[in-house]
Amino acid sequence: MSTKDVREQMLSGNGRRPRRGQEEKAGEEKKSAKKRVRNIFLGFLGLLILVILGFYIAGIVHFKDRFFLHTTINGFDASEMTVNEVEDIIAEKIGSYSLEIEERGGGSETITAEQINYRYVSQGETQAFKQSQNVFLWPMCLWKEISYTFDSSAQYDEDKLTEAVNALACLDENNVTAPQDAYIDYVDGSYLVMPEVEGNLLESEKVQRVIREAVDFAQAKVSLEEKNCYLAPQKRQDDETMAAVCQELNTIISTDITYLFGDNTEELNKETIRGWVSYDESGTVTLNEDAVREYVSALAEKYDTADRPREFKTNDGRTVTVSGGSYGWLIDQEGELTELLECIRSGYQGTRYAVFAQTAVSWENSDLGYSYVEIDLTNQHVWMYIDGEEIVSTDCVSGDMMKSDQTTPAGTYTLYYKESPSVLEDEAKTYRTEVTYWMPFNGGIGLHDATWRSSFGGNINQSDGSHGCINLPLEAAKTIYENIYAGMPIICYY
Repeated sequence: MSTKDVREQMLSGNGRRPRRGQEEKAGEEKKSAKKRVRNIFLGFLGLLILVILGFYIAGIVHFKDRFFLHTTINGFDASEMTVNEVEDIIAEKIGSYSLEIEERGGGSETITAEQINYRYVSQGETQAFKQSQNVFLWPMCLWKEISYTFDSSAQYDEDKLTEAVNALACLDENNVTAPQDAYIDYVDGSYLVMPEVEGNLLESEKVQRVIREAVDFAQAKVSLEEKNCYLAPQKRQDDETMAAVCQELNTIISTDITYLFGDNTEELNKETIRGWVSYDESGTVTLNEDAVREYVSALAEKYDTADRPREFKTNDGRTVTVSGGSYGWLIDQEGELTELLECIRSGYQGTRYAVFAQTAVSWENSDLGYSYVEIDLTNQHVWMYIDGEEIVSTDCVSGDMMKSDQTTPAGTYTLYYKESPSVLEDEAKTYRTEVTYWMPFNGGIGLHDATWRSSFGGNINQSDGSHGCINLPLEAAKTIYENIYAGMPIICYY
């Protein structure tokens, strides 16, 4: 091939040497493009780093004296605030402080910061919080919340606080009702525990202390009731001791006794008994025994008839006063006192007979009833009555009026016993007499037959009377003996 042909072939592109050149050129262009991309990327990355670094540095500068984003202090948002700004807010909040004082009955009063010169005094708390935030770590605040709390350092004038408390209306004595204890009272016939009165009297020293503590802790309100500042009653209506006292008192005054003295009655009930009871703070109920004793004594004074003169209507219709003798009603005052006290303490209700040391056969007809022996010593006559019917009327001979130691004494007596036959003799045994019917009623004096006498009545006793006995005709003595019994009244009068 000629040189010309080769040249033509190379020019036509079919030669191998020109194709290699093109490839090399294309490769160089590709490398150049990659380099440009890399340079662009590196330039952009460098710029981005510069921007981020600038932003970071700007953040450092910004947060150097400011709190991070999402920072709260004592509940308020302190983001991007300086220490002074935060402290100004705290001071403002403290300056608006007030304490609401809740009182009994729903009332309330307020003490303000102005009244007590309540103010914020920094102790460096916020500055310490700021210093705890590493400014170089400020980017963390973009997604992290930070919260600080502290007891704000506040000061107040203690004297002014004392004055403010003392000026509270709840401590004004004109507005105060003192507490009253529950107490026992007699209402509508029974004893009841009356309710206590709470009142609203405060313990002033405790109020001062409680309010001071509330201010120290910046509390918004304080309840004097919850803090137990009110003086309370010492005894309440549910007091077990007073309930027991009431129960015992009501048992005592429930006593309702009707004393029976024949046709006469005496009522003893709460109207009288209430004045006999008392109780003390320890819950001891006392029944005044002296008062009960006086009551029993009054019963005895009214109804005792033994050893007292009695009015007696004689066989001939006269009314005589008979003194002497042991017959009659006689209340056993100590025995009755004992039983009555027991009745009262147990609240007994019903009829009652007094305890008697001695009884008569009846409350009627001067205690004689209607079966008795009547002896008229002046007229020397004897009568015997059984159930109001006269069954014996006879003359008699009584004690010798000329001998004072043998005169038959007046009085009302009862038969001791009866004996048939019997032998009568004195202690000195100066005489000895056999009788068929012997009926003693006053020591050695008695009714008996006197068969040695031929006459009875008249004035025989003025000169030839007995040794004191009542001498009777045999038949009269027999009838009396057959009808008389131990305890039958025998009344003798002049």
